[in-house]
Amino acid sequence: MSLIPIYMPKFGMTMEEGLIVEWLVAEGDSVAEGDGIVVIETEKVSTEVESPAGGVVVELSCEVDDEVPVGQVIGYIESA
Repeated sequence: MSLIPIYMPKFGMTMEEGLIVEWLVAEGDSVAEGDGIVVIETEKVSTEVESPAGGVVVELSCEVDDEVPVGQVIGYIESA
């Protein structure tokens, strides 16, 4: 088993941070690679971020309404 970080993605050349609008999963939830896990809002659009791997969500490091810099870890998935 290994921990897979979930990063705040960069959606555009000028994007420096994103706002966490809604978590679609909770700690302890099982996810498959590609499942929607969080909704991120930028200056122009709201986008659903997909899980980078299958496994169990073990930590959500940020709260709804947090503004998070691009590249920061926002949670972890433990892969099987």
